[in-house]
Amino acid sequence: MRKIESTQNNEVKHLVKLQKKSYRADHQEFIAQGLSVCTTLLQHYTPIAFYTTESSLQDAQNHFNSKTISLVSEQIMKKISTLTTPNGIVGIFKIPQIAWQADSNAIVLYNIQDPGNLGTLIRTAAAMNIKNVFLIQGVDPYNPKVIQSTAGTIGYLNLIPLSWQQFSDQHQSYNTCALVVENGQTPEDSNLTKSILVIGNEGQGLPQSAINSCSHKTTIPMPGKTESLNAAVAGSIAMYIKTQK
Repeated sequence: MRKIESTQNNEVKHLVKLQKKSYRADHQEFIAQGLSVCTTLLQHYTPIAFYTTESSLQDAQNHFNSKTISLVSEQIMKKISTLTTPNGIVGIFKIPQIAWQADSNAIVLYNIQDPGNLGTLIRTAAAMNIKNVFLIQGVDPYNPKVIQSTAGTIGYLNLIPLSWQQFSDQHQSYNTCALVVENGQTPEDSNLTKSILVIGNEGQGLPQSAINSCSHKTTIPMPGKTESLNAAVAGSIAMYIKTQK
């Protein structure tokens, strides 16, 4: 088995650089951390390599091809991991080239900035069996924090980055429903089942131009004493309602 003992090793440098969006885009690779996340991703994504410490070696050998495993020191694991407490396994996977068809079984995530919120929304979409997730601006879905927050479930759906204009051009024949804080229909009255749900930014929500171009608007009733819901919470509630017949 290969052992990497120097923090100056080229593979170590490559792993560290994959924490940056531009480098991921150039190499079409991303990192994942932890046994559970990596094994979930294995079901859909092509692995390139795995790096493990001695304490996690047996788990790695039980789940991954031994030819793809390299043993690293605790010092190197701390360098290549983005977690405060590294969990002993880091993997590199290829970013897939997505082929998709227009479909109402989809959501739009418009300029979601927080990696935890994006990860939660993607994980909920996977749980609700939503097929396509259109990403307009916002944080990179292959950011290590997003991957961690999805628990590896990004492989269950299509992640499609594009502009609002591109989305609008390709989905002119589909109903679109903007999720707004106020003055929208209730989700039940909005017929979300047959609409593409559009979820906006954490602070500003959706731009007015996007709201105006949607077929209709929906607002989640809040009988309690609060003005708004977290974007991931609101989006998750709306997605659940969308999947109910």
